[in-house]
Amino acid sequence: MSDKSAEAYEVGYGKPPTATRFQKGRSGNPSGRPKKSAQPLDLGLILEAIDNEEIVVRENGKRKPMKKAEIQFRQQFTKAINGDLQTARLLVQMAEEYFAPEASADWETEVIGVTEAKRRFGSNWPKKIDELNAPYRSSR
Repeated sequence: MSDKSAEAYEVGYGKPPTATRFQKGRSGNPSGRPKKSAQPLDLGLILEAIDNEEIVVRENGKRKPMKKAEIQFRQQFTKAINGDLQTARLLVQMAEEYFAPEASADWETEVIGVTEAKRRFGSNWPKKIDELNAPYRSSR
């Protein structure tokens, strides 16, 4: 009886022999597709890509493409000029570190108090600084 059913079965395209078919309950690809190996994040490359993105900025009524890093430095300079001492110190440190050694002078930053400033520059030294900075403050 089993011989007749085997002989009656037609083998062909899409009909493999019953002896070579996948067994029930067992996969034809037991290990499956290999998983992708996780690529480590390179934060430096990501930061560089973000800083090098260009944005169109309106400056003096004109559209101008600028990189994000340039915009950030311009904002830092504006803050320093407007009196943010922490930002000014940061810019001085960056200038000392990144400018070419030939371009940098052999001077050191000196922090002095009010008494020493009055002794060196006279008793009206804050008023003189305000007079010098007046053109910059009125243009805001």
